Amino acid sequence: MTSIYYTSCKKLPENEYKQLTKLLPKNMQERLSKFLRWQDAYSYLYGKLLLRTSMLQFGYNHSLEFIKMTKHGKPYFENSPFAFNISHSEEYVVCAISNDEKVSLGIDIEKVKPIELNSFSSVFSPEEKQEINSYNKFYTCWTRKEAVVKADGRGLTIPLNTINTLNLSTKLENEKYYLSRVDINKGYIAHIASQTKIEKMNVINFCF
Repeated sequence: MTSIYYTSCKKLPENEYKQLTKLLPKNMQERLSKFLRWQDAYSYLYGKLLLRTSMLQFGYNHSLEFIKMTKHGKPYFENSPFAFNISHSEEYVVCAISNDEKVSLGIDIEKVKPIELNSFSSVFSPEEKQEINSYNKFYTCWTRKEAVVKADGRGLTIPLNTINTLNLSTKLENEKYYLSRVDINKGYIAHIASQTKIEKMNVINFCF
């Protein structure tokens, strides 16, 4: 089963914020204190709390202090029976979790806002370039690509123009990924990539 937990990053009264930070292990509290912008601190805090919440609701009692990082920066738990991934964009933070231990997944969310489309032409395949004629199509392909490279774990070390995301499945080298849209807010576009086709997905708005 795959679930998506999401929340909005609204600034809280200082006492409520401090209470939430105490739910994180000491090493994460220390990292949290180093953010200069409150928006970055809240995105980090809520991302970790969404992961904590989703694990508990899936029946896992893993401590966040045991999160490790691959050499490319993808977080994971060693010998974990579940897969997860976190993303954020401006107001929203999302956390995807699956109890299929053999699956790698990635999620990406982006706020739809005006950009210069030609500035990003190098990251799209020739087929994608022919189709991208609006911001919605741009962010659809972009979030799909980001989700795939996050699922793979190598992130932006992978040339994005080698991934064709016009369909709901794509291949990265010899690995096939299935793509699903996640509806969070009409002003945002989000996609999840998974090595298995997601037949049912729970999308849960969680408020702290």
